Amino acid sequence: MRNLEDLKNLIGQTPLLKITYRYNGEVRNAFMKAEWFNMSGSIKDRVAYSIIKHAYENGELKAGQTIIETTSGNMGLSFCALGAFLGHPVKIFMPEFMSKERKDLIKLFGGELIFGKSFTERFERASEYAKTNDCFTPLQFENKFIVQAHIDTTAPEIIKQADEKITACIAGVGTGGTLIGLAKYLKSIDKEIKAFAVEPKQSSLLTFGKSKGKHRIQGLSDEIIPPIYEEDLVDEVLAVDDTDAIAMAQKLSKELGIPAGISGGANFIGSVLSGLNNTVSVFADDNKKYLSTDLATPITTPLVDAIELISCKVFR
Repeated sequence: MRNLEDLKNLIGQTPLLKITYRYNGEVRNAFMKAEWFNMSGSIKDRVAYSIIKHAYENGELKAGQTIIETTSGNMGLSFCALGAFLGHPVKIFMPEFMSKERKDLIKLFGGELIFGKSFTERFERASEYAKTNDCFTPLQFENKFIVQAHIDTTAPEIIKQADEKITACIAGVGTGGTLIGLAKYLKSIDKEIKAFAVEPKQSSLLTFGKSKGKHRIQGLSDEIIPPIYEEDLVDEVLAVDDTDAIAMAQKLSKELGIPAGISGGANFIGSVLSGLNNTVSVFADDNKKYLSTDLATPITTPLVDAIELISCKVFR
């Protein structure tokens, strides 16, 4: 029998890494959740579990029903993995420029890929499909249970694991669920905790309200400002150059053995640029989904060269 409760031991309770670094002569700590330990290899498993659980409870998702979603990759992987476990066919609407590894992994988990040229076009196509087919549409960019997943699991885990007082939460914004969930929980404990949104400098969607163009940090700035993003909870938006994000992910791998994905590199850069000690963020996934991208080509930048990685302590 396929039981949602059986998934609990495969999702969440990920390690917290305390990375000590030196920048501009100052030694600081950045706490980072190692989310590649989740079932399909990313933080999105927490979200998919939360959405499916509540959809079962509300009667919105029935046994064997098809799940469809528009995604840049990780969310699609999570729905495909959990869908396979629970017996749900999954169709993923995705722009064709996502990494080869993400596409191949979705297929390995049994998902059907339906490609298009842009996120905007894929959102429209998925919406049209849902009107004429019996399916469940999670609508990740506006689903409140995305935020709730991080209020219920990610944030409490951080508070339990960290050995220092957290000063800020930092996260790249795709759906915005990670940042807003962490901000709501942590600010409810300590109103002095800051929240920083990370976005690709090449896009600057949050800053200007419209993307300036393409970028290489997959999973962030997906052409729309998501409805679940609450600007009032965010103290500052940090623009991170995608070349710095790639170089930082490479540096973490080479110098500490940490297999951070590109968005993880961006989040770590955001932690550095915040100027604060004892910040918390996430490595949303690992580097294996990006071997066909620029992550596999050695890159150095002045900013990343100026960051000295000193040590890493792991908390379970």
